[in-house]
Amino acid sequence: MAKHFLYSLLFACLMAGRCVAADSSISSEASSVADYEQQVREVAKRTAAEAKAKREQERLERAKTASNTTNVESYRVFKYKKDGATAFSDSAPYKTKYEVVVYNSCYACSIVSNVDWYKTRLHLTEFSDTIAVAAQAYKVDAGFIRAIIHAESAFNPLARSRKGAMGLMQLMPGTAKDMGVFDTTNPEQNIRGGVKYLAGLLQTFNGNEALAAAAYNAGAGAVTRHGGIPPYEETKTYVKRVKILAERYKNQKQLAAN
Repeated sequence: MAKHFLYSLLFACLMAGRCVAADSSISSEASSVADYEQQVREVAKRTAAEAKAKREQERLERAKTASNTTNVESYRVFKYKKDGATAFSDSAPYKTKYEVVVYNSCYACSIVSNVDWYKTRLHLTEFSDTIAVAAQAYKVDAGFIRAIIHAESAFNPLARSRKGAMGLMQLMPGTAKDMGVFDTTNPEQNIRGGVKYLAGLLQTFNGNEALAAAAYNAGAGAVTRHGGIPPYEETKTYVKRVKILAERYKNQKQLAAN
């Protein structure tokens, strides 16, 4: 009888031990589930935050694109023929065939331009008196002046870049003010101010037209810092094209003199 009691007690203890072990196992599994659920919640929260940030970035990029498109549209110029001469207007001419010209940057600045700079038509007669007077007043070669105007605006007095450069010689507002230009769309004021600025650059760089052209595009500070033409693709391209145009304009002047 006592032996049976002992066996019963041992069995009960063993069963109690098993119950404790089972309880411990269940507790461990519950803890693992809780940890896993916490990890899932954290991953979900992080994913949602990343998705929200991505949507916001996409929204900002769309807004920027729309803004750039609006800016480009505001710089449209209408090119047409009037009495046999090329004319420009900021509004579409009435009952006249025209071409829409959009300016994002200077005419010769695009590194992907398909213009043949050795053959493109030169502007030999436009604003002749104003260019001649400015060339004489500031001692700058008229052919070089025409090359800069051609490279900057293709002789469009209404040209305006996305950065805010305006007129024939694409003067920035600050530069225009410093050069005494009050109306950048006025060809006489724009040319005189642009040539005055160009003369200062030529003086700074000892008459070197390539460096003056580089400074006209990238700023005198950039040329000084780099000890020559800055290593910017746009500026290097611009300088090459200005040189081609200047040589062609000067050659035309020499031919006319002969």
